[in-house]
Amino acid sequence: MKTLADVLPDVDQLPEEDQAGLGAHLLARLRDAPTGPDDEELACREAEVDAGTAEFITYDELRKSVGR
Repeated sequence: MKTLADVLPDVDQLPEEDQAGLGAHLLARLRDAPTGPDDEELACREAEVDAGTAEFITYDELRKSVGR
């Protein structure tokens, strides 16, 4: 059986889209993985955008708020 150390060099060589797909695959296999917003939350956010009441931030502001 291969270990994480065995496969990481190969993963690092994958195109970004394939790396994202692998990440999604691995997260889906975890029992307590975050699943993201549900349909109700998305509908609420969309309604805020449509009503003009949503507060937007830039990508740089988002990155700073998550510490990256």
